[in-house]
Amino acid sequence: MNTVSTHLLSTTRAPSKSTRLRHLALALSIFYLLYNVTTLYSVSLYKLYPSTIHNLATPFDSAIPFIPAMIVPYSWSLILFVVSFFLVRTSTQLSLLSYRVILATIFACLIFYFYPARFSFNRLIPDDWTQFGYQFLQLVDKPFNQLPSLHVSYAILLGVSLWDIAGSEKSWVSGAYRLLLTGICTLIALSTVLTYQHHLLDMLGGAVLAILVLMLSNQIRNALVIKYLAVGSIGFLLIAIAGFCFANMSMIAFESIETLAIIIALYWLISFTTLAYAYQQAKPMRDARWFQKSYNGRLTLYTWMKFAPIIIIYNGMSFLGQWYFKVFSKGQRHLLTPYSINNRGKVVASARLMRNDISSHLTYWLFGCDSLERSRSLEKLPPSVHYQIIVIDLAAEISSHADHLEAAAKNMTSTPVHYLYLPLLDLQPLSDVLLKDYIDLFKRIDALTQSAETRAITANNDSHIENSLTTIINFHCVMGLSRSIGVQVLYLLYCGTLTVHNYQSWLEKHYPHAHLKDDYLPQSLVETMANYKSVTYSTAP
Repeated sequence: MNTVSTHLLSTTRAPSKSTRLRHLALALSIFYLLYNVTTLYSVSLYKLYPSTIHNLATPFDSAIPFIPAMIVPYSWSLILFVVSFFLVRTSTQLSLLSYRVILATIFACLIFYFYPARFSFNRLIPDDWTQFGYQFLQLVDKPFNQLPSLHVSYAILLGVSLWDIAGSEKSWVSGAYRLLLTGICTLIALSTVLTYQHHLLDMLGGAVLAILVLMLSNQIRNALVIKYLAVGSIGFLLIAIAGFCFANMSMIAFESIETLAIIIALYWLISFTTLAYAYQQAKPMRDARWFQKSYNGRLTLYTWMKFAPIIIIYNGMSFLGQWYFKVFSKGQRHLLTPYSINNRGKVVASARLMRNDISSHLTYWLFGCDSLERSRSLEKLPPSVHYQIIVIDLAAEISSHADHLEAAAKNMTSTPVHYLYLPLLDLQPLSDVLLKDYIDLFKRIDALTQSAETRAITANNDSHIENSLTTIINFHCVMGLSRSIGVQVLYLLYCGTLTVHNYQSWLEKHYPHAHLKDDYLPQSLVETMANYKSVTYSTAP
């Protein structure tokens, strides 16, 4: 099966029930968290400063009747919301549905925070069969969070998402289904004003939001964009509203505390929104403009200023990852065994190494022993043997271990360490990098290897000294190894050590726990890279 057919199959295959449940749980969790938090904020703000709550009633609203029975279609919104995740047919439709409702939720809740509004009319609880519905509504849905109406936004978004799922060859069946769907969504939208939950401007705002979300969702490249938009929005609202509540509870330096919280919240929102924009860009890391580093792999101050929350999170992930491997890999002496390309070169994929672990890893890479045997290995080491280490930093969100590795290498053997940087965002598909950038990187590795061999020959005046020069190439990412293993595979394909026919079996043998799916390491990229075979490493041992 070719790559195009595989891609089409993956996008038309029906998602599993567990996948649907995960999407639904995520969408509902974001809704209930943000909606309730913004409601709490608006209620508190109304009690303390009622003049800051907006009134969106127009003269036309007073002419709208209150129809108690419309509580029924009003309640359909949640039912349609839940059922939609099980009605869409393909993974693509499910992802698009999730993008739409999550985007609508986070944008609406941001508006609720910046423009709090309250329903202006008094609504009496009916004394008929609808009484329980309105009592329940009054309990769970306060008359705040008005503009835009999420009922209207969801009705439009769910209607569009479910428009083509009838799947019948008979036109009258599809027509009847779409007529029914349109009727349900229309009644849900109208019920917002006929139950006295919203004003006309709220309905209009909900429709405008839905249209904007439909336009934006079709441009989203992957779920990671939504992920960081959601994280940014959730963090902003939680920090800002927590600051508001804390300031009012303490009644001390109210303005200072709330202002500080808003500044921190805005910084959080801007930082994660910028990261989401980076993921949205095609070939985003071409000039490393997002996560800049110094010559030895340290994140620059400018990068810290832009992405401090993300960098702190990834440093924590790195620490936890190293702790996890230490705790759950007891008894395994060497987790990171270099793979020999030939008698002059080895490659090893790793996470970012902790400073305390670098010496032991370096000892094993160079001498194939642990730290207890290091002194004996150094004594046995012939004086003509030379080493160099090339660190390929693929971890955009965290500083490299290259500088600590260089310090350890100098203390141990005076081994030179060279640093190269190819910034990749976490879970960013390897196809997002231009093929030219991979080839340029691999040629730089070859150039460093060849120049080291030349220097060794010149220094020793021995034409065979290159056989005693060993280059260790370390591809490293943050902690998950997907990046480092994937790019290492591409390099071995480039060298000719691996082929399109054996790279999968090689992965299963050397990295059995690696999960390099086709959407992360596409078969098309593997095939293209296999056409570049380095002359230097064309002969495998």
